[in-house]
Amino acid sequence: MPARADRLEVVVTLAPLLLSTQATVLRGLGPARAAALQEAGIATLHDLLMQLPYRYVDRGALVPMGALEMRGFQRAPEARELTTVLGHVVEVRQSTTHVQRMALTEVLLGDGTGTLRLVFFNQPYLGRSLKPGDRLLAFGPLVMGRHGLEMRGPQLEGMGRGAEGTEWVHRFLPLYRKLGPLTGRVRQKLVEEALQRAHPPEEWLPVELCRQLPDSLTALRLLHQPPDESDARLLETRDTLAHHRLATEELFAFALGVELRRAVRLKRKGMIVPTSEALRERLKSFLPFHLTEAQRRAFKEIVDDLTGGRVMHRLLQGDVGSGKTLVAFLAMAMVAETGGQGALLVPTEVLARQHALNFGRLLGEESRAMQLLLGPMKAAEKREAVARIASGEARYIVGTHALFQEEVRFHDLRLVVVDEQHRFGVKQREALKQKGLDPHWLVMSATPIPRSLALALFGDLDQSVLDELPPGRQPITTRRLDGHSAERAWDLVEKEFRAGRQAFVVSPAIDPTDEAKVKLRDIQAMEHLLRARFPGLDLEVVHGRLRPDDMAARMSRFVAGEAKLLLATTVIEVGVDVPNATVMVVDHAERFGLSQLHQLRGRVGRGAHRSFFVMLSDQESERLQALVDTQDGFRIAQKDLDIRGPGEFFGTRQAGLPQFQVADLVRDRERLQACRAAAVRTLALGLSDAQQDWLRRVQARLKLADVS
Repeated sequence: MPARADRLEVVVTLAPLLLSTQATVLRGLGPARAAALQEAGIATLHDLLMQLPYRYVDRGALVPMGALEMRGFQRAPEARELTTVLGHVVEVRQSTTHVQRMALTEVLLGDGTGTLRLVFFNQPYLGRSLKPGDRLLAFGPLVMGRHGLEMRGPQLEGMGRGAEGTEWVHRFLPLYRKLGPLTGRVRQKLVEEALQRAHPPEEWLPVELCRQLPDSLTALRLLHQPPDESDARLLETRDTLAHHRLATEELFAFALGVELRRAVRLKRKGMIVPTSEALRERLKSFLPFHLTEAQRRAFKEIVDDLTGGRVMHRLLQGDVGSGKTLVAFLAMAMVAETGGQGALLVPTEVLARQHALNFGRLLGEESRAMQLLLGPMKAAEKREAVARIASGEARYIVGTHALFQEEVRFHDLRLVVVDEQHRFGVKQREALKQKGLDPHWLVMSATPIPRSLALALFGDLDQSVLDELPPGRQPITTRRLDGHSAERAWDLVEKEFRAGRQAFVVSPAIDPTDEAKVKLRDIQAMEHLLRARFPGLDLEVVHGRLRPDDMAARMSRFVAGEAKLLLATTVIEVGVDVPNATVMVVDHAERFGLSQLHQLRGRVGRGAHRSFFVMLSDQESERLQALVDTQDGFRIAQKDLDIRGPGEFFGTRQAGLPQFQVADLVRDRERLQACRAAAVRTLALGLSDAQQDWLRRVQARLKLADVS
């Protein structure tokens, strides 16, 4: 034990470090290893320690070697029970196997009660590094070998030399992922030194959030070096009090950042949009029907923002068909009819054209005040559009990413409406914002988002929710059919055709090469099936590989009723409004997310006739059953989040979600709400020095600067 004691004494005598100290002060970090840490976003000791083990190996209790033979292993030659032993190296032998000529290292380990043979293949360096007298902790499976019980390829942990000591052997072995030249074992050593040298930080969580939770440094120690009495299941599910502490820190820091941005925004003076009785009558003239109570409530909130003298940042969300676009149009009309400009920013050309068509209908004779701007426009057409926007002749502007282009200048941009904000990057939104004089912002979300997650996704936006459907929207009958019952779906489609209706069929893949691992019926195969099943039928096929003008022409034929059936990929997920379409069949429904299926379902049920949504899938799952059971988009979105998590729910990394190490936006949604309430109270009282310091350090890691 003396050698190990000396090593520990050296570490203890090193100066204590703040968690904000650069990780490069740790020993054993050369240029290559330091660069690997930097590339992984690990700059400080806190960054290093927040990267928790990806799992733990439960090594159980130490077993005396003399007791191993009594466990019955001699009768089970292929037993794989994992066992932990501690002993001295008695003998080390190196040889070569006869058959495959592999290097063979055999270590005889003893603990006074018995011996155990450790066997290693192709690890000759062990024969040079291990010496008789070394103390080793060995952990691995036991098997019956030629010479009796042995442990093959165990994990080793050096415990020094000399007589047996009383040092504590941890039951749980933390495992870390390799980072370039930093092996998991090296990372473990860095973590051990960081924990030994770290100085406890000043408490910065409000009392109501940290009650019954360990302090920050204790929590990190408990998760990197779990005590033997830890609950293995809670460690695995990340549900210990230590996990709760670190998750609360992340969520509170995030909530503070959001509230700080909100406080700054509320101090900014916004353009006041004038209102009058004449304007109200003018807006009413655009309405094709009476607004629902939810639409009236949401529009009043928007009007209050536009006339209140502060910059509006509002999220307008609602279920499929709840009338978000009409409310957004009224907001744009309020601006446009008082001399300003409103711009609607959408993610796809199909959706932009659909919005422009709808706006044209609402504006009637005033439709000349509306301008569509798309990327693939012809040069002359685009020049004319840009000129109309710059002169102010165009007061209603609808466009895609083309609105970001440098040559686009606005005459008096007062309002920006963004459809599907999570599809646009922060830099793109800022680029558009800089074209105006700090315009008002209204964000529409076609995907219902639980309020807890909306905070994380949309930052400091105020929220308006449309929680009722306009009158006339028909309930949609939803069914799931397996492959053997698919003919029933085509019978239903045929019945609707005979009644003069139209239908959608949705395919998950454009061609067979799209999905190499799973055999799918692609859109080409589906087209052959449909043309054989409905000979002579007017059918259009649309997908993302078509030229925009070609896709627009095909969609227009279907919208006009010239084509009875539209076969498509998910390009029709939003924006296609065909009241005469009463049935949709989705092939391989299991390949789509719940919220995506719910959006697709919203393409039917828009007229006065009963509508149907049929999912073809051989996988009878709880997921698809949720679509059959309810048409409540918020319940479906919550189910989708619970199953897939926010990253998949919104699509890889484009959502701009904060990068939490421990917190989980789905699991911890109640904790997030508590942290937000605490953040509001904390800012009202004023941030302490410790809170300001902590917030500065987590700013970059949680991307608080990107909160919008």
